[in-house]
Parts: sequence; C-alpha cells; structure tokens
Amino acid sequence: MKKNLLAVSALALAVMSGSAMAVNEIQFLGVVTDTTCDLTPSVNGGVNSLVQLGSVTKNAISTTPVDFVLKADPAATGCGNLTGKATIGWNGPFNSEGLKAQGGAATDAVTLISTKNAQTTAVQSITQSHLSIDFDATKLTTDGAQFTATLKGGNDVGDYNSTAAYVVAYN
Repeated sequence: MKKNLLAVSALALAVMSGSAMAVNEIQFLGVVTDTTCDLTPSVNGGVNSLVQLGSVTKNAISTTPVDFVLKADPAATGCGNLTGKATIGWNGPFNSEGLKAQGGAATDAVTLISTKNAQTTAVQSITQSHLSIDFDATKLTTDGAQFTATLKGGNDVGDYNSTAAYVVAYN
C-alpha cells in the first residue's frame, strides 16, 4: 500500500513539474455615460485607423508629424446635439514620452502623440501620466479631436508598431 501511494505521489509530482503555466491578461475598456456618440479615426483627411509614421534615423525625432482626427458623424445617433466636454482617455503601453513599441525590432522607439485643439491647453502630450484629455464636445462633429503623431527613434533600428485604444466620456 505504501509503495502504491509513493508511486502515485511521485507520478503526480512528475506531472505537475512538467506542466507549464502561462499568465496573460485581458483588459476591458468602456465608459458609462448619458450620451453616446462614436468617433471615427481619420488620418490626413481619409477615414483610416492606421497611422503611417514613415522613417526616422536613430536617436532622432521625425520632422514630418502625421495628423489624425477622432471625429463624430453629426447624423449618427447621439452626435447631433453634443454639448459640454468630451474626455478622451487612452489605454496602451505608454511611458513618460509616448506610446512604446509593442512589436518590431525598434523596441526603444516611441510615438509622440500630442493634441492640437484640446479644451484648456490646445497642445498636450499623451503620456503614461497624462492619458485623459478634455475637448469641447461641440467641435467633435466639425473639427473633431485633433492629434499629431511623430516617430522618435531610439538606439535599435528596424520596424516599429504599437496599438492604443481610446474611450470617450461626455460631460
């Protein structure tokens, strides 16, 4: 009996030591608000959610920032009579400079994202410590929430890619 128990214990230990456990996470992002109005991204005037940042040399900042806008369709449900402020909150791998790389060989490159027409101070940087920006909600159907994105190269050369999500709360 003791030999069987010992054999079963040894087998269980062997199975447990051979198994690998992976811990990952899923983030859920949303907003509860009285008003709903979806914003559509556009890059340089065309509806698109892909911002092509171009090329930059090592340890330099691109001299050609890319404009992108989050804009509401005035004919869409909830968008026709926006008032007050719209707070856009960002989520992603941000650091003290901007949006860090999530893939590619240029692992220390970042995208510098700045507002162009925020409510209190027009130009504000999106960083790890500054992820929410207020905009005049009445302008979302005309001018939209305007941003610029600029690639800043680090020491590592190669491709860069990253992703950020945004949510909008209307007050």
